[in-house]
Amino acid sequence: MDELLWDDLRVLLAALREGSFTRAAARLGVEQSTVSRRIAALEARLGRPLFHRDRAGPSPTALGERLRAHAERVEREVHALVDTSERHERAVEGRVRLATTEAMAVQVIVPRVLPALRKKHPKLYVDLVTSDEQADLGAREADIALRFFRPTRGELRAQRIANVSVAPIASRAYRTQGRSLRELDWIVYELGPGRSPEADWVQRHTKRDPVMRCNGYLACVEAVRAGLGVSLLASAVCSWDPTLRVLPLGDEGEALPALELWVVAPSSLRGVPRVDAVWDTLATDAPKWLERTRRTKPTRRASTAK
Repeated sequence: MDELLWDDLRVLLAALREGSFTRAAARLGVEQSTVSRRIAALEARLGRPLFHRDRAGPSPTALGERLRAHAERVEREVHALVDTSERHERAVEGRVRLATTEAMAVQVIVPRVLPALRKKHPKLYVDLVTSDEQADLGAREADIALRFFRPTRGELRAQRIANVSVAPIASRAYRTQGRSLRELDWIVYELGPGRSPEADWVQRHTKRDPVMRCNGYLACVEAVRAGLGVSLLASAVCSWDPTLRVLPLGDEGEALPALELWVVAPSSLRGVPRVDAVWDTLATDAPKWLERTRRTKPTRRASTAK
């Protein structure tokens, strides 16, 4: 049998991880027909099928599943080889893929970070990978990420760069006179099957179903701006948007969830100049993003929100 090529294993891993040749093609930036053809050719070379194909889509055979661990080991070695060579580079240049939420990209990274970074390192280019879903850094869906939790798995380096305060946020046009926090129209941000810390807080303190659930942070902010209700958001949104305001807390407002912002990258990429430049900028500038946040924390009142 001819030698397997890394490109063959890349296609196989993408198909295994995505559970779909179409999504694998999107992940790899190729046509779906290319993925199907490469998988079929690989199966022909191995002499056994790697996927069952039916109306529900491709599902891995026992052999396909067994090959996953071997392919991932090869992937790690290939990445380590490239990373080792790049650590010997001295110039800060090339591309860095930064994974973050769309809200963080729109409100912070694009207007507040990238201009200064580009000015300092004109040959450094940052590609934004925006999603509320977690990017797989081990599979190199991104080189570096901003996350609101500390990673516990994988060969990753992480640094907490900020504590993000949250508060009940409403449009200035939204009427709260004479209503307690638990009587307001709540909008919650939820991602996936589990509740977010913010949604948990709302449920504990209101004992009511929210008027709206959003699985995107920007959509949640826009719903608040439209006057559809109140949401527990990062206090910083009020400094970025003067049409929003922090509501004062009554007795219901104990134990607001604390959010931590972490910068994360594969361990093997620390020491690569282009990645370190982005990491250092994020870690240095984070406190500046939150200076105005600390001045917009909710105040406490024993009565109702006004």
